[in-house]
Amino acid sequence: MKKSSSIKTIFATFIILTSSHVADAQILKKLGKKTQKAVERGVERTVEKRAEKESAEKTDKAIDAVLGNGSQSSKSKKGNGKDTGSNDSGMANGTNASFQPGINIISGSTFFPGGTVIYSEDFSKDSRGDFPAAWETSSGGEVITISGQNALRFFPNGVYTTSNKPLPENYAIEFELTTQNLAYKGTSGSAFDIIFSSKKTLDKKPVNGAKFRLPLWVGSNQYVQVQSWGKNSSNIKNDIDFDLDSKLNTTVHFTLVVNGNRLRVYLDDRKAVDLPSLLKGGFGKEFSFYLWGTDINKYNHIVAVSNIKITKEGQDLRSQILKGGFSTAEILFASGSDKIQSPSYSFLDDLANTLMADISLNIKIIGHTDNDGDGNSNMALSKKRAESVKNYLVSKGISASRLQTDGKGESEPVASNSTAEGKARNRRVEFKKL
Repeated sequence: MKKSSSIKTIFATFIILTSSHVADAQILKKLGKKTQKAVERGVERTVEKRAEKESAEKTDKAIDAVLGNGSQSSKSKKGNGKDTGSNDSGMANGTNASFQPGINIISGSTFFPGGTVIYSEDFSKDSRGDFPAAWETSSGGEVITISGQNALRFFPNGVYTTSNKPLPENYAIEFELTTQNLAYKGTSGSAFDIIFSSKKTLDKKPVNGAKFRLPLWVGSNQYVQVQSWGKNSSNIKNDIDFDLDSKLNTTVHFTLVVNGNRLRVYLDDRKAVDLPSLLKGGFGKEFSFYLWGTDINKYNHIVAVSNIKITKEGQDLRSQILKGGFSTAEILFASGSDKIQSPSYSFLDDLANTLMADISLNIKIIGHTDNDGDGNSNMALSKKRAESVKNYLVSKGISASRLQTDGKGESEPVASNSTAEGKARNRRVEFKKL
């Protein structure tokens, strides 16, 4: 839009407001004080609406002129001009939205790591201005202080990795990402990557790997990116819609959850990515950070991480239940008894947390035994053990109405009872989705 057109629009709006108030003032003199106040309020609302409508119409015409081809404004495309935007759950949030009675829609989720800490880094042992001794890089960087907390500032086009050992199958990574001074200038194409691979490397694109990318270009398309490549990979490449600008020039809490091939990414507890096969090929064993682009000299762009923590987490029990169910030999009982032994508590606590996080999950607990002893006794024992598991989950806050129990005794072995190893596999507890 040309500058002269903008000035004309502002001037026209001023004339409308002024002339309207002059005419209205003459009418108000003839009215009582109470009536006058009521009319004043009505006049003000009418004038405001009239000015807004005329200004919006002129703005739409100006935008259409710039776009050309007689294209309609976004407002006219909606037809009635009413807000029918969507919230995070994908449901209309406009005032005229209607929902079918009896349908209960639940969306969204969060993940709070609760496993064993296997790595942590707050850069408190490193001097400001130095590169941290326990890290490696292909470019450079330095420890800086952000609100009294040390952080690792990345330099452009550098890969950064820790000296931690290969990661377990199920883990979570937490950290804060702080960005400052990012603006349109100097950030075009810039991005912050979290790269996953099967081997430790300082290569920005390993032979086999996957990545999550957060673009750092303010005002760019609103999305995050995911990609996997190489031998045995799922070959995923996609842009995923996300409110990007709200996560730039501020501090964002990242939580990444890896369960085998699956990657979930949360930004400030809002899930951005959930891909069951992105890390297919064993790519979740190692991770590194990569900063692409930015300019630290001309624009003083700041991209830094702090408070890094890695925890070993439990199995992805929710997914296994949703697929129909699973069995485990991790629940141990005293010999010939239904008393649960303490090494089993960790697994059962993970299961309780899974059920607590998703109230739609209901399960059937089925006990199994090996073939030692009498068949009838084993049948009764398997049912008692299933009931003991149920009682434990109830003690952790799970409603008993969501849990059913049964026992199969020795009737459904999954391995030979002729060896100690086989018998251990047969002494299991099965969980099925109801």
